[in-house]
Amino acid sequence: MNYHHLTPKERALIAQLWNNGISMRQLARRLQRDPGTISREIKRNRSGQKYLSVPARARYLERRMECRRKRLYQNPRLTAYISEKLELSWSPEQIAGRIRLDYPDDRDMKISHSSIYRWLRADLLPRSVQLTMKLRHYGRQHGETRGYKAGAREIRERSKEALRRKRLGDWEADTIVFGQAKRAYLLNVTDRKSRYCCLAVLRNIRREEVMRGFEFFFEGGKVPLRTVTSDRGIEFNCHREFESRFEALYYYTRPASPWQKPTVENTNGLIRQFFPRGTRFTELTPEAVAFVMERLNDRPRKCLNWKTPAEVISSYLLHFT
Repeated sequence: MNYHHLTPKERALIAQLWNNGISMRQLARRLQRDPGTISREIKRNRSGQKYLSVPARARYLERRMECRRKRLYQNPRLTAYISEKLELSWSPEQIAGRIRLDYPDDRDMKISHSSIYRWLRADLLPRSVQLTMKLRHYGRQHGETRGYKAGAREIRERSKEALRRKRLGDWEADTIVFGQAKRAYLLNVTDRKSRYCCLAVLRNIRREEVMRGFEFFFEGGKVPLRTVTSDRGIEFNCHREFESRFEALYYYTRPASPWQKPTVENTNGLIRQFFPRGTRFTELTPEAVAFVMERLNDRPRKCLNWKTPAEVISSYLLHFT
C-alpha cells in the first residue's frame, strides 16, 4: 500500500471522532489507514488532552520545514551550487537538470526542481531574478513596408533538416526595440538546434546596419551557417546581399506570423529579463550585451539534455573545424 500523508480533511475527522471517544482502531477503519498512523498522529500533534486539526497541521508543517532546513544546511555544497545558479538567473528546472550532468555519481548532489521551488517559497534560498520577475512579450512596431520582397524565399521552401532542427547552422533573426524618446536596437540571431544566440547593438534600424551585425556574427566561420529566417521588417530587406556574401540561404516568414520563428521569439523573452522594455539607450552598451549573451549561452536547456548552447556549439566546432 502506498503511503500518503494525512490530509486536512482527515485531520478534521480525527479531531471530531477521537474527541468524542471513538477509538484509534475504529478511526483507522473509518479512514482506511493503518492504526499506527492514527496513533502517531495523535501523539505527535495533539494539544494537551485534545486533538485539534488546525494546530495539528501547523505542527506537521513545521516539522517538514525543519527537515528541509536540516537537509539543506547539512549539505553546504548543494546549497552553494543552487545559490550560484540562481544568481545566474537559472530556473529550478535548469538547476535540477544540469546538476545531474555535473555530479552524475554524487548522491549528495541530487535534488528535484520542486524541492528548489519549495525552498524558495520558504525563503531558505535567495530568490533569483527569473523567479521574481514577470516576463512579458511585447509586440514591436515596424514600418508599413512589410510584405512581398522580390526574389525572396518563403519559409515553406525551407528544408526538412532546418524545419526539424536536425543540424546546426539554421538561424532565426529578429530585432528588439528599446526606449521611447531615443530608441535603442538589438539584433538577436539564434540557432534553431543549439539555441545559441548572437547579440549585437544596432545604431539604427536600416538593412545596412543589420548586415553589419550579420558580418560580425558569421564572417570567418566562427559559427556554422546554412540558413537564416526572419520576418519581413524593413531592416531585413537584405536577402540578396546576404546570400551573395555568405553563400547561405535567406528565408522570410509570412506577414504577421511571429510563431514561424519561435526560437528567436523565445530568446527575446529571455533577453527581456535583463533588458526590460523601458531600458534606456545608454544602458544598452556592448559590454552589457556581451554579458547577457554569455549568461544565456551558458544556461542549460532541457531540450539539449541539460547541456548549454555554448557547449553544443563548441563540440561542433571542435569536431568539424
